[in-house]
Amino acid sequence: MKQVREVAYDAEDCIDIFWYHNGHQHCNHNPVVGWLYKIIHPLKTLRAMHSLAIEIRVLKARALKVSERRLRYRVEAAFGGASDAYAAGRSSPDHNLLERQLPTLNIDEFRLVGVTEKTESVIRLLEDGNLTSLKVVPIVGFGGLGKTTLAVTVYKSPTMKGIQTRSFLTVSQHYDLCILLESLLRQLIGVSLRDSSCSKEENFKDPLKGIETWHISEIIGRCRAHLEDKRYFIVLDDLWSPEDWANLKVAFPDNDKQSRILITTRNRYVAESCCSDPHDLIYNMEPLPFEESKKLFYKKVFKLDQCPVLYHDLEVISDSILKKCSGLPLAIVSIGGMLARTKNKTRAEWEKVCDRLGSGLETSATIGGMRRILSLGYHDLPYNLKACFLYLSVFPEDYEIKRGPLVRRWAAEGFITGMHETNLEEIAAKCLDEFVTRSIVTPTRIASTGLVRSCKVHDIMLEVITSKSIQENFISFVGKQQYSTIGHDKIRRLSIQADGSGSIKEQEKHNTNFSHARSLLILRCSEKPLHISFAHLKLLRVLDLEGCWWLSNEDLKEICKMSVLRYLCLRRTNVSQLPKLVGRLKELVTLDVRETSIRELPETATQLGSLKHLFGGRYRHYTRVSRVKLFEPHEALTIPRGLKNMKSIQKIAHVDIASSSRTMQELGALSQLTKICAMNSEYGGEKWKPFAASLNMLWKSLRHLSIIHWRNRDTGLEIFLELKSPPIFLEQLYLWGRLSVLPPWILSLNYLIELSLRENFFDGDLLRQLGRLPSLVSLKLYHESFMGIQLCFEQNLFPRLKELIVDNAPNLDELRFDGGARNLERLTLAFEREPAKGIVGIESLPRLKEVEFFGAIIFYSLVEGMMAEAKIHPNKPRVYREN
Repeated sequence: MKQVREVAYDAEDCIDIFWYHNGHQHCNHNPVVGWLYKIIHPLKTLRAMHSLAIEIRVLKARALKVSERRLRYRVEAAFGGASDAYAAGRSSPDHNLLERQLPTLNIDEFRLVGVTEKTESVIRLLEDGNLTSLKVVPIVGFGGLGKTTLAVTVYKSPTMKGIQTRSFLTVSQHYDLCILLESLLRQLIGVSLRDSSCSKEENFKDPLKGIETWHISEIIGRCRAHLEDKRYFIVLDDLWSPEDWANLKVAFPDNDKQSRILITTRNRYVAESCCSDPHDLIYNMEPLPFEESKKLFYKKVFKLDQCPVLYHDLEVISDSILKKCSGLPLAIVSIGGMLARTKNKTRAEWEKVCDRLGSGLETSATIGGMRRILSLGYHDLPYNLKACFLYLSVFPEDYEIKRGPLVRRWAAEGFITGMHETNLEEIAAKCLDEFVTRSIVTPTRIASTGLVRSCKVHDIMLEVITSKSIQENFISFVGKQQYSTIGHDKIRRLSIQADGSGSIKEQEKHNTNFSHARSLLILRCSEKPLHISFAHLKLLRVLDLEGCWWLSNEDLKEICKMSVLRYLCLRRTNVSQLPKLVGRLKELVTLDVRETSIRELPETATQLGSLKHLFGGRYRHYTRVSRVKLFEPHEALTIPRGLKNMKSIQKIAHVDIASSSRTMQELGALSQLTKICAMNSEYGGEKWKPFAASLNMLWKSLRHLSIIHWRNRDTGLEIFLELKSPPIFLEQLYLWGRLSVLPPWILSLNYLIELSLRENFFDGDLLRQLGRLPSLVSLKLYHESFMGIQLCFEQNLFPRLKELIVDNAPNLDELRFDGGARNLERLTLAFEREPAKGIVGIESLPRLKEVEFFGAIIFYSLVEGMMAEAKIHPNKPRVYREN
């Protein structure tokens, strides 16, 4: 397989080299110049074409030899059947079943069995005694035991009373101390920022402004000052050394307020160095008892606590498999996920799996044994999914992988193949969903619809993937500690990862030929890698430079000569202008210039006929709680005239309709457009008219629409009260700006799943109108979207609503559930003043799972009253507060 893969790679190189020399290098529309170009260009490329012809002859000979070896050694196409089966599965009943199950996926679905008892034990350690001084409790156990799952559960538990502020930090083996402390301060201070201040005051002073430039000592000082007079609870997940604790503990004052710190680590010595009383306060994480292992296993395979009667003959072999997993949740879930996807759940098939496990972890619960078990998940994958699996190793440990960029990169790499007009990103998204189902990745953020927004790869699983990637010459690494390698003759994909200080090891700054590289990812590098020259990377398809502040406008001139480039991410870099040469990137599908100083696209950008995804603009982010992540756009992109020529465009975010008003008249010609986020950088609503007119022409294609009028609290969005042909197939709608009355066309959006409102100043019977939307799953009422005194969910309204967020309705006296929203599962609330009549009627919400209170002001009588009601509620919902 390695030989076949190398031949395939070299064949692709030949095609890309031909395209580089012969494809779309000339952009001058002058007919005389064009005629001269046609004569001169073949002469200029004669030598390159001759070399290419020789390479093709060599490739043919190599391919014949590989084919002869296959016949000689009788190597069957073992992987073809799996691949075909998966391709067929896209329309098979099994695959459709997966699609139906995904919306109901919950991040708690496969939490560690027995976690309740463990949570109570850890909380007893944290709360034990009347100790007023700072107390540290470490959780110790090797990888895969569920330490992080337990820590998250304790962190969210409502049992710990009187906590005024809290934060959850993932440290990991290699980290940047400054970035970590910056994250801590953002969590601590971010929750106390009031949206009202941000939106009402033009001269609002952001207390975190310029935090990227602060020295570590200043960040530590501000953390200590914020925590000094509060009872706080901090979780430090995945500490690796005593030095980690020494570096971090200076940010946490011992203020005699009964503050608590919970730590997870694999190393007992680290735990003892963190803990003042190691005999009493360390919690030892043990493997699952056999009965709990069985529950977890059957839950993963059959969605039941026990083996179904239909499969009773599998119980004995299940016991053998579980014995080899030795009570390790990660191993159990991994094997269970694999078996859940097998069509033939027979004893013979499961015995094969058991035999392949070998001794597993039975004789010794080692990481090596775990790796052998997890490797089965790789071998069980269809061939076309294996490339997507191996690609996950480009990310560092504990990196949060976002859904959108990942599926777009898979498509750009060529891992995803589709027929006819199939959307490659949609197929790639199904691959990610498959990984979630198989427990290859762990969801970290899930939308109310069940869509996995982001995920992580477990440390041990990442080790397995990385080893496989190096073995297959799939990805090479620089700076990834023990995996740093450039040992292959031809580097195909390169991931450069800096150490905690943002630099690359000196000995790794060597000269290597990267001319065959088709993918380059540079992460957390504060300096330009010396061995990288963009001028030599002619065959790159994917280039991700997010966060590389050393990148210059001059570098962009070389990047824009990469004629086969499909994915270009410049997010959070120091560039300020795209060169005119960008028009040469005829194959470019994704262009991401968010959070850069690029405010305007050059006219040549409209020549990007293959471009599907265009992202730009600069924002200020606020994470109120995990379910309430807000951003305020400060600047958006100006798009030149000629937008109508970009026929392939599907997503645009964020465009400034004020500076692009003429271009907005062309928006209606984009028949493939499914998502647009538009903002008005000027006062008044006149600039919205061309945009609104174009919306009438996009009624068939548009699925996601954001309209942001954030500078104007008085007028502006009235133009949207009447649309002749509204986008009736909308699935997501975000309206930010004064309307006072609900546009009538919104009530015709029968496919609308998520509705977010902000500063609309609606009043009266808003819920009575919205409640008739048949598909609405998520309703988010942000700051001053509703100005009435009562929100009442009446009988038969909101039949599918699962998530409700109410964030500062300033006049609200009562939130009442009167027979409506009976499928509501999550209720998230923030109040600036306590509602006089409170929250009434949660007993009429049979599916309610959790109620979360957040914000700078927490009304404890309201929280405690809700906790009392939750105890007698049939579904026993979790009630907790985030300060």
